[in-house]
Amino acid sequence: MNHNEVPIEQELAPLFDPKSVVVIGASNNWSKWGFSTFASVLNGFPGRVYAVNNSESEVLGYKTYQRVSDIPADEPVDLAIFVIPAPAVPGVMEDCVRKGVRAAVVISAGFAETGAEGKKLQDRVLAIARQGNIRFTGPNCMGFWSASSNLRGFMFPLPVQDGPLAFVSQGGNVGGAVVQMAFRRGMGLHRYVSCGCTADIQVEDYIEYFGRDPKVQVIMAYIEGLADGTRFIEKVRRVSAHKPVIALKPGRTQAGAKAIASHSGALAGSSDLYDSAFKKAGVIRVDTPQALLDVAMGFITQPLPKGNRVAIITPGGSYGVISADTCASLGLDVIDLPEETIREFDRVFPPRWSRGNPVDPAGDRNFIAYVLSPELLLKLPQVEAMIFMGFDSLGNFGSVYSDLNRKLAGVFNDFFKKIAALIPEDEAGGAELENQWIRSFVGEVVHAFFSLFGTSDPSDVDAFLEQITDFITGEKNRLVFSAKFRKVIQVYRDGNYENIGDLFAQLFNPLVEATVLNWIKTYGKPVISTTFMGSAPPVTELGYYAYPFAEQAILVLAKMLEYKNYLAREHQGS
Repeated sequence: MNHNEVPIEQELAPLFDPKSVVVIGASNNWSKWGFSTFASVLNGFPGRVYAVNNSESEVLGYKTYQRVSDIPADEPVDLAIFVIPAPAVPGVMEDCVRKGVRAAVVISAGFAETGAEGKKLQDRVLAIARQGNIRFTGPNCMGFWSASSNLRGFMFPLPVQDGPLAFVSQGGNVGGAVVQMAFRRGMGLHRYVSCGCTADIQVEDYIEYFGRDPKVQVIMAYIEGLADGTRFIEKVRRVSAHKPVIALKPGRTQAGAKAIASHSGALAGSSDLYDSAFKKAGVIRVDTPQALLDVAMGFITQPLPKGNRVAIITPGGSYGVISADTCASLGLDVIDLPEETIREFDRVFPPRWSRGNPVDPAGDRNFIAYVLSPELLLKLPQVEAMIFMGFDSLGNFGSVYSDLNRKLAGVFNDFFKKIAALIPEDEAGGAELENQWIRSFVGEVVHAFFSLFGTSDPSDVDAFLEQITDFITGEKNRLVFSAKFRKVIQVYRDGNYENIGDLFAQLFNPLVEATVLNWIKTYGKPVISTTFMGSAPPVTELGYYAYPFAEQAILVLAKMLEYKNYLAREHQGS
């Protein structure tokens, strides 16, 4: 059968959505890959699972079969996962053909990555699989994940959850690291494939498949080499026209290219040629695993910038300097502020403020002015994106102050008693009643937070409240905020907390998120937040994420602009 005659989503369905799986080499010996792979498959997969082992009668409570073809004829097998020595793979693949297996994952190593003899063995496996129309991943891979079938076909357990990303990686360790990094950040993957030597299914095939999956919003790839650059460009270009594709491609140096050949058996090729191919295909290239996920998260959480003109707000001058320098190096224009805007800032900041872009209030304690001032910039048509530095860390102050001055714990306790009384014991009363108590509740939290600083005008605080309460009580967000507030208050009522200041921060942090998300919604411009503590919490239920460092946030903005410009060029050329 010609693979091109079958739609890719139909062709790869047995891989990503099998009804039955056999693990060849499943083992009770916890020190073997057959044990961890079989255990991974058993972790949630709802279909039938079979074990093939020619020396044990049972593996983890499952009856074993000597061969795949020994599985009863009336029990079809969609997917076979190989965890056996490379020399045994051809014979077992022949048996899979006889059984009518439809797809495979060859985790086994010892193929093209080892040299000429290994390449011959790999070609033999490929020829056998094609006789039976078996599409397969690998060899020399670390498995895959499919959220639609809840299938973890990993050679060792990885923490993973469903989400809007998809990822194909020619490197198992890099792939595993990105998967775990995504999990820690609270980001999910709908599909993940460690594709290894790509003997059969190519990187561009996976990207094409991900591109047609409505659950996937952004596609990531780790690429060491491509078998057919022209085919890659043709397939991926159709995907990047409607979904961002981000690639990490090592091999910029001779040492890196040499390492690629010994790792995956791929030909690294000229780095400049890959840059050219990626540009034609609309692929956004990055240089680190962290950047791969950073940029993907930017596409998930932000609108595309309309242009390169940027405003920066920073709680300290040093970060402003770094931000401006990074913007300039990445082609972003840190604009000069109009005189009228400078005069408006003069009215809210002390005379020592920077009087330019980056906007630095120079240690002003009136944080409410800092919170309200971004709108002075976002309303300007010449500001097309904003880097808002340090904002996420505002919610940490309740915790910090509680640690520094235990007397404040008493203040917090009185505050919690007051706001706990605002929340009805049950959820009866509907949306109108819920909105009423949420508005009162948020008002108390905001006034309490800014009273810690003692410098904010109450009318300014009310202006901040007006800015966020409509967003919070909107139909989409009301239930999320209600659940958050109820959860914190229940923890307080139960006494299950160590630091009441931390509990206070958990109430204020969602209001920080609401503020930024409301700006994005109102102005349709990227507002990329950072902390100034070098760490960041996971992405929230509302889709808010703050990057640890300015350099990360600015790179994300530059890469989003690169993709926006690609779409504009393609549209003009069509």
